[in-house]
Amino acid sequence: MFNGLSLDQAPPISVVLRFFLTLPVFGLILSLFMIFFPIEILTPNHPFSLAGIHLLFLGMISMGMIGALFQMQSVLGGAPIPSPLGNSIIIHTLLSAGILALAGAFILQLPELFIIAAVLLGSGIVYFAQILLPLLLGKMGHDTLKGMRFALFSLLITAILGVVMASSYANGNFENTHAAIKASHYSIGLIGWVAALIIYVAFQVVEMFYVTTPYSDWCKNNVKRILGISLLLKVIWLFTALQFPWVFDIFIALLLVGFVITTVKRLRSRKRRVSDVSIWFWMMGMGLLMISLLSYGALMVRHYEPLEAMSLIAFALFALSIILGMMGKIVPFLVWFHLNAAGYMETPIMSNIIPAKRLKMSFLLFGFTALTALLSPFFPLLLIASGLSGVVLFSLLLFNLVAAAKLYRNVLATGTRFTFEP
Repeated sequence: MFNGLSLDQAPPISVVLRFFLTLPVFGLILSLFMIFFPIEILTPNHPFSLAGIHLLFLGMISMGMIGALFQMQSVLGGAPIPSPLGNSIIIHTLLSAGILALAGAFILQLPELFIIAAVLLGSGIVYFAQILLPLLLGKMGHDTLKGMRFALFSLLITAILGVVMASSYANGNFENTHAAIKASHYSIGLIGWVAALIIYVAFQVVEMFYVTTPYSDWCKNNVKRILGISLLLKVIWLFTALQFPWVFDIFIALLLVGFVITTVKRLRSRKRRVSDVSIWFWMMGMGLLMISLLSYGALMVRHYEPLEAMSLIAFALFALSIILGMMGKIVPFLVWFHLNAAGYMETPIMSNIIPAKRLKMSFLLFGFTALTALLSPFFPLLLIASGLSGVVLFSLLLFNLVAAAKLYRNVLATGTRFTFEP
């Protein structure tokens, strides 16, 4: 099951949990915004809407993905991130402070906060990239590592464009290229960073965790080429003001549809048939991605503003569904693995670290949160219900993560380690 993984290179569990624990905290903040400012959040380009988008994609989705990258690079690449504990603290601090500053800058419209946010977020992402990218360069045989490299380059470009936009918000001077920069920022961030990383992670974890047939070599070799070329041409079209830049979205959408169909087929025909809540999250995530693509396609046919919001919400929920499903599987494994590797006799079994009952409750809460959020562009007050459900969902997620961390620390403090007499 773990063939090709260098588990002995895994970073300390606190490295990954630090980022994972931040996700529900930002989720709670966003949920409160949804409860008290539903109309503002659903209004395009409103300060609360822009703050909410960045809380969601930076504070929740990207935090979860960066935490996973710390783990995956070490165990897949066999080349551990240097000084993972210290570097993770620096990156996490810069990103957390930067996200809060950016949300505050949008809401308060303070130019100084935009500058502070740009410096903090830019520094955090560049610092992370300069640590991880050298480990991902050169000859690599693992397809997921190649995808991680592509996604990390996309994140870096997204950050650069974000810094440029933040400076425009700070001085109130929007150049003629602002619209092109904004569209490129969103496109590269959503597709090059979020979607690409999830696809390449799926190539590894779907096959490994659920014992499915491998994705085809064609998929593994050409996803980043199709996405990269499509995004590059779209950016060129945007900056040169050529017509129909959305044509390249068609190629991206077709690839994503193929990914959905292929992944669902593999999950349905998996050889490991035991019940697993993480599979429910994967299947819901695939459905949400299809909803995002269909609503975006409908938007191209008829420009109806709620469809645009629905497409973006569905895409964010797709990413969040995959992340929540994998966290419910990764965190118990990490607790079990680190305690077992240290030789503690009291190491709990994985199913007792986060009980299946609480994971199923999380899934049901996420389903209700997703449904009400998807319908909110058409019935805005439903966003209040989504926010209330989100408060419960992210409180439960935070409880699960804290409980797992406490269990780990308790075994470290009171457990008995195996000893071998010479």
